Amino acid sequence: MIPKICDLCEQQQLAKPASLYWAWTNADGHRRAWKQKVCADCFREAYAQLVLKAEDPVLLCPACGISTADDYDAVYLTYCLPGMPKGQSEMPLCGACAARTRANALKGARPLEDRGAMVGGPQPQPITAAETWAALGLPFTSRGNGG
Repeated sequence: MIPKICDLCEQQQLAKPASLYWAWTNADGHRRAWKQKVCADCFREAYAQLVLKAEDPVLLCPACGISTADDYDAVYLTYCLPGMPKGQSEMPLCGACAARTRANALKGARPLEDRGAMVGGPQPQPITAAETWAALGLPFTSRGNGG
């Protein structure tokens, strides 16, 4: 087996690393995604508690525990641990913890191509027919285009 380098600790590992697929939306509204490979020890130390705490249905930052009802900065993670089924986590982080988590997620990570909508993270809301007609300055009826 060829040794792998952990993106976080940068140590050679003989065991298969975990594949982590991170995604978030930048302040400019653009979605960014990254792939990171980490050893089991680094996953446990750096991310396992975040993933577990993010499962709580209450909007609390899984890193520091403060309410994120008014300061929500989501980070999305799809993780593939060797020998386990794929998992996903939406982390409702506060701004400060989101910045730290993203910086950690970028260590050794490789950018992923933008695969468009419907791939992790927040999705654009569909526009209704009424909104479309209103944007055109035309009245809308359920029978058609305003008539």
